[in-house]
Amino acid sequence: MLVPEDEREPPTSVTFNLQEALELLAALEEARATLQDGEHLAGVLTSEASSQLLSRRLGFDDGETMPAEPLIAAEAAERLDLPIKELWRLVYERKIRYVMVNGIAHVPEDAVDEYRREAAS
Repeated sequence: MLVPEDEREPPTSVTFNLQEALELLAALEEARATLQDGEHLAGVLTSEASSQLLSRRLGFDDGETMPAEPLIAAEAAERLDLPIKELWRLVYERKIRYVMVNGIAHVPEDAVDEYRREAAS
């Protein structure tokens, strides 16, 4: 029996493949950066919570911790002249060093330099 659309229950779980997860994480990071620039605290907190959950699911929670202020993904991607999604792929594949800040993967400035040197050689 077909159930009308407005009476359907939402799914109990949703699954993303790796490509979809990285694209979602990139979109969240772009939104977070935009909200931070506009000083929209509630939006930043909401996007951070979503990024934290997705980062944990992608296995990013085992990064080292660091006292210095690392770069958010949008900033690191800009410095490397990469789309944010490609930076997340580098993090996922452990090709660039990252640290966890409040449950979200960030890239230390010196890791950007390290990656540049390795990519050039």
